[in-house]
Amino acid sequence: MNREHPQLQLAIDVLSTADALAVAEKVYPHFDIAEIGTPLIIEEGVAALEKVKSRFPEKRYLADLKIMDAGFIEASSAFRRGADLVTVLGAADDRTISQALEAAAKYGGRIMADLINVPDPLVRARRLEQLGVPVLCVHTAFDRQAPGVDPMSELSLVRPVVRCELAVAGGLKLENVGRAVEGGGDIVVVGGAIINHADPGCAAAEIMARIREARRE
Repeated sequence: MNREHPQLQLAIDVLSTADALAVAEKVYPHFDIAEIGTPLIIEEGVAALEKVKSRFPEKRYLADLKIMDAGFIEASSAFRRGADLVTVLGAADDRTISQALEAAAKYGGRIMADLINVPDPLVRARRLEQLGVPVLCVHTAFDRQAPGVDPMSELSLVRPVVRCELAVAGGLKLENVGRAVEGGGDIVVVGGAIINHADPGCAAAEIMARIREARRE
């Protein structure tokens, strides 16, 4: 993945492929990675990724499978459908993580391990990096997002202990995406602040510009 500048990952958390295509159409070209969100995959499967990718093939695609078991089988399914990245849960067994990494190696993709709700993110982040996971995601869960919850707090803890790429997700918007980059984020994940905006394309362009302008500490 290009690390010359931080990347904007558009979280397309909708419930139909038609809606996903409409979102991508409005936001294009102001994103680097299109995340086919878990809600859409639950509703319509990984085929939704194929359909969006066929419309915008030059972008990179993440399948947010949140794999917890059967790492090789489930990751392979997404990679075969055109995913560039597939998520596994950081809390999954090491063997599941390793099997997902085997699938990534076979298909030329990458694994992102989501640290959502991991009891000790520092210890687990180190272990995941030792296993060979190239990207970790520090993630403030949707159900925990509320006033006073800082999506950057976990980033400040994890960044100093790993050298791999870090994605930051949960509650990010124009006002704080710069902080995510300054704190060491390589991939900034934004969903609602773009999708729910009156002008999603304009919102994404502004957020991408803010991300590009920010500098890592």
